Amino acid sequence: MSSKRHSILPAIDRSGPRPPVHFSDSLTISDNAILQGTHSITIQSETVVHPRSKFESNSGSILIGRRCLIHERTQLGTRPVDPDTAQRGGVVLADFVTIEAGSVIEAGNTEIGEGTVVHAGSTIGSGARIGKVDMNPPSS
Repeated sequence: MSSKRHSILPAIDRSGPRPPVHFSDSLTISDNAILQGTHSITIQSETVVHPRSKFESNSGSILIGRRCLIHERTQLGTRPVDPDTAQRGGVVLADFVTIEAGSVIEAGNTEIGEGTVVHAGSTIGSGARIGKVDMNPPSS
């Protein structure tokens, strides 16, 4: 019998192209974060990226500002659910943004303003432009 602990979570899918990345020297990123795509991913200083976060830059580049906090199971830059209304472009998070666990930020010229908190389980659609606010999911 092996004494090694095994995770009950599903295996991490690391397939897909590896994007060009630009990291600040003062950020914290989990080795279980997933970065894939063809456009650039830029993460600025003092940002923290938790495990199992997924960054997809297939539809456009991703820019994460200073001192952002990206929680577990967050998905940034996913393909929009409705391709008919989707816009072209990537995702921009301004400085001091918090994206809580399980949130989805769709690609498509999506911008989240300085100091915004996107609560757990929220979905921000393609083309959204959000200022300094506290976003609650519709179910709360």
